[in-house]
Amino acid sequence: MQKYVLLLIGLAFWAACEKEEKPSNPELCAEEYFYYSGGSKIFLKHSLNRVWIVFNQGEITGAVAKSILGKYAFIHTDNLSDDRYYKQIMADIHPTCDCAGFKNYLKELNKDNEIGAATPVFYTSENGPAAYWILLSEVLTAHNEANISEPEFISYAETLNLELVKSRYSSQHFKVHEVTTGFEALEIANQIYESGKAQYSHPNFIAQTVLF
Repeated sequence: MQKYVLLLIGLAFWAACEKEEKPSNPELCAEEYFYYSGGSKIFLKHSLNRVWIVFNQGEITGAVAKSILGKYAFIHTDNLSDDRYYKQIMADIHPTCDCAGFKNYLKELNKDNEIGAATPVFYTSENGPAAYWILLSEVLTAHNEANISEPEFISYAETLNLELVKSRYSSQHFKVHEVTTGFEALEIANQIYESGKAQYSHPNFIAQTVLF
């Protein structure tokens, strides 16, 4: 009987070590982010080799897109077609960098007058690389009428680097006034929700989900 007990203990220890030593996805930053949805936190990790880029000029040719992005040695442009028009694209970064390096790349891209915003591509699961969550530089809100009037709420939001795009039925659509880091929409949306001034506040995003 003692042998079986020792065997079970040994197997349990091996399983625990196996779980503990399982490496995280090397293509994702180890830092964890979140946004609020239905009062709960949805956790995210951003890619280290993908970035979402929105151009300032509206739709531009592939050749123009290449000329803008070709200034940056870390952006891969071979997959851009000269025959297509682009307003926004998911661009690849080569070689893959660490978290700090990725943030520096975003800051460099966001200094470019021809780029409206460069933002991270997030994932809600380390094991689901086909399902992404693209952060846009926009925030969607509904102010808490019990705590603040809509004009007061809009004024408050504008102090946080937001600019009103439109307001309808007590809900608001803002855009980030000045994009520097690319993470502004996520950080500001969380700040607004945590202030108690909004029923909901979350970044606008593009999501691709994969059903199994």
